[in-house]
Amino acid sequence: MIAIVPAAGKGTRMNAVTGGKAKELLPLGSSTVLEKILIESRDADVSGVVVVSSRTKPEVEDAIEQWTCSEFADLPIRVGYQEEQRGLGHAVAAALVEDDALILLGDVVFHGDSPSQRMVNLILRGIDGCLAVEHVDEDQMHLYGIVEIDDFSGAVRRVLEKPSHLDTHSRWAVAGRFAFSKAFMTLLRDYTEDPQRLSNPTEINLTEVINLAISHGMDFKAVALQPDQKRVDCGSASEYQAARRLNWD
Repeated sequence: MIAIVPAAGKGTRMNAVTGGKAKELLPLGSSTVLEKILIESRDADVSGVVVVSSRTKPEVEDAIEQWTCSEFADLPIRVGYQEEQRGLGHAVAAALVEDDALILLGDVVFHGDSPSQRMVNLILRGIDGCLAVEHVDEDQMHLYGIVEIDDFSGAVRRVLEKPSHLDTHSRWAVAGRFAFSKAFMTLLRDYTEDPQRLSNPTEINLTEVINLAISHGMDFKAVALQPDQKRVDCGSASEYQAARRLNWD
């Protein structure tokens, strides 16, 4: 199992805070956002991590080089590059991982425990994919991917990208973590290499590929966040300032 951290975004919403540098290196307590994600990856027992970055953010690779000589000397980490901004699916495929994969969005951390270990275990047990989910109010639905779930089995029926509350009865939102089998990663690579099969060839939408996988018979499960698992977004200046007010140490 390889962890993939998509972190190639330009972070323009954060320029007032970052001064144009990588938002993944902003501090939360005594460590950075990215360090917390790497710790979460290690705690989930992955065999390595690929951080998908941008060549305009050399400070990310510099930080990782330092960490692999110290606090993460026991965790193989490499940097991959997303040469074009073509969606989250494209970023995940840019990691060039041909194995089971745990996906940890680079601007989402967890205060307390995280769902990552449970998701890894589900993939190792033969599930094709799983999505961490949490309940959101209907006026927040347009901000998230919303997951329709079978109430009895926990199976994912489909994912809707930022819908209105009129589009679905579900209020389960994707919570910044995914896990995929090797079979799904192969399917994602196929769509990345032949994007004309997608509705928008210029953007590899991860939601669309997940829905296609489900339609092909792949088994996806929803993993609901537990009370001690609090998703914390750090993708905008206001979200980051709210995150800083939490007790991290």
